[in-house]
Amino acid sequence: MTPSLPLSTLQLRSSAGLYGADRMVLTLARALSDRGVASRLLSINNYRLPEQPLHAAAYASGQDAVLLPCQGRIDPRTARALARQIAAGPGRLQVLHAHDYKSAFYAWLANRYRRVPMVATLHGWIEGSRSQRIYNRVELALLRRFDAIVVVAAAQAERLGRAGIARERIHQVDNAIEPPSVDDDARTAEVRRELRLDDAGFVFGAVSRLSAEKNLAQLIEAFQPLARRMPGAHLLVVGDGPEREALEAWCRALSLTRQVTFAGNRSDMGAIYPLLDCLVLPSLTEGMPLVVLEAMTRGIPVVASAVGDVPRLLAHATHARLVPAGDRAALATALDQAIGFQGCHDTRARAYALAHHAPAVMADRYIDIYRQLLVHTHVHAAH
Repeated sequence: MTPSLPLSTLQLRSSAGLYGADRMVLTLARALSDRGVASRLLSINNYRLPEQPLHAAAYASGQDAVLLPCQGRIDPRTARALARQIAAGPGRLQVLHAHDYKSAFYAWLANRYRRVPMVATLHGWIEGSRSQRIYNRVELALLRRFDAIVVVAAAQAERLGRAGIARERIHQVDNAIEPPSVDDDARTAEVRRELRLDDAGFVFGAVSRLSAEKNLAQLIEAFQPLARRMPGAHLLVVGDGPEREALEAWCRALSLTRQVTFAGNRSDMGAIYPLLDCLVLPSLTEGMPLVVLEAMTRGIPVVASAVGDVPRLLAHATHARLVPAGDRAALATALDQAIGFQGCHDTRARAYALAHHAPAVMADRYIDIYRQLLVHTHVHAAH
């Protein structure tokens, strides 16, 4: 490898919104740039959406961002546009980094002559439907063609190993989170009034995509007994997704419309988090969820399912409760116990998250992986 050449990456993501994995990609691209690595964020156009939130967020923050065309499940123009991005990098040590199964497919298709090393990060598997299970099998097949696979939770590495992927090609890199800004809570009072939240009431917050694997219907059901006993208790649901109408109907059926608010997708999460007395994550499956890290960096107590690497994170928290995934009774009990967290600030969780999940720490781990691949590629090319 020629050390004098600059290192650059193409971060490739097919996005359905601005959720945890999308925010992680934004953070990684920014942190790599801060470390002197040229990083371009390539978003594959989601033809089902009128807007492209990931690309818009990257562009608005001044990142080097490009929107690749795509108007169907498989679009040859997407592969050609990506191939042009790869070819535009002569004079640089370049790595192509995919962040989901669709990106992995187009990365393999555009780079099939092995022009540059390829890395893929697994942000988590969802298997709630037949089509999702098929996509996961396709992704596993594609990953065998990648030079390095990064996981964010130990269970993912075990599954890759069972699928026959060599252990030396698997790396674990923890997700990172941007530290809260000192100006984040400037609008909190205004947002509290907008959402009609009682100043003295206890506010549980669920921040996620509204989809089946997030298990929010069970959370609403577990919240009902507490809501009846405590009229001042409130559940604030932040996010959007295919389950929203069903969840709103479930709230009406349980007579919870006054105590459950659906806030939709928000671009002002810095003003939302200070409203929460407790973050609740009842998911059936996770990798390393950013919402838990976001709560920890703010010292917010957490109730969460013991899935993925959530138990490893909350081992460093003082005010937290873990529950078995899908156990409604245990979740209801944990919500009752969490009422005692009101006014608590989890300084231990905050200190851990800020020290161990800083963007620079994550970026350095990825840079090490990139450089190892480039050295290996150069050695083989020389022979």
